[in-house]
Amino acid sequence: MATEVQGDQSGELCVARVPLFRGLTRTQQLEVAGFARTVRLDAIEQVYAAGSNVSQLMAVHTGKVKISRTSLAGHEQLIRVLGPGDFIGESAFLTGATPEHAAEALEYTELCVFRHADLSRLVEKHPSIGLQMLQGVSQRLDDTEARLATVISGNVSSRLADYLLSLPAKPGNDAAVHVTLPLAKKDIASLMSTTPESLSRQLRKLTDAGVISQQDRGQVTILDVTALSALSTLAKTG
Repeated sequence: MATEVQGDQSGELCVARVPLFRGLTRTQQLEVAGFARTVRLDAIEQVYAAGSNVSQLMAVHTGKVKISRTSLAGHEQLIRVLGPGDFIGESAFLTGATPEHAAEALEYTELCVFRHADLSRLVEKHPSIGLQMLQGVSQRLDDTEARLATVISGNVSSRLADYLLSLPAKPGNDAAVHVTLPLAKKDIASLMSTTPESLSRQLRKLTDAGVISQQDRGQVTILDVTALSALSTLAKTG
């Protein structure tokens, strides 16, 4: 069940982790933190539903939040996953529109939440917050356009290669690198606009070809980075 605590009471200021507020001094961040409410959510707990009147800006302090839409046929489409430092609710603040998507915590999550009325006062006093907000919206649009271009031009194998190469990697032996799938395979498939079955087939193909090896708990070793990079290029060039 979601719980709320008035003020940013975490050991590390939530606002210090959010790009919106990084341009502020420590004193200014403390001022902004005074307007924040800390909201704690358990895994699979809904932040808000599509069509909700979201009059708040929500910044992720810890945990992960899934943003998704549901089609008329009832199929869920994962749009993106937010992690620490990411924020949601800025579109409603800028346009007044209600969201067409839903937000749900994927694990135990803490948000720092600002009412739009308070945010308006903060933007008026600290214009850099508004500029950072617009830059964040612009980056999301760029990311969405890039994903759309990949879906249109690339096949599933090239999109998977591109996704694997985008994950944080740890170097291994003999030029191999290790990555961890951050989501369940069904969610990765949704993010890539494919089916879980198709994703599993492509993972098996890459494994059989010696490009990757799969371990338990979403651990993947990229054995041939060059081959995977060449496959990924197809996702960008068609």
